[in-house]
Amino acid sequence: MPARRLEDRIRELCARALYERDPQWSATLIQLQLAIQEHSLRVANACTGSIVVGKPLIIERRQA
Repeated sequence: MPARRLEDRIRELCARALYERDPQWSATLIQLQLAIQEHSLRVANACTGSIVVGKPLIIERRQA
């Protein structure tokens, strides 16, 4: 899977999970679980960093 935004990868994996059958479905769910865990860690690290530094976290949204 090419490198791109993690949120885009999660969206794609969710869409794939709807239409795939075993064994691809199981592999897709494993990838989705790992991507969600990575996202959770990133959010936790960003929150921790903003608390330690004392500055609010500014989230920039991508323009579609």
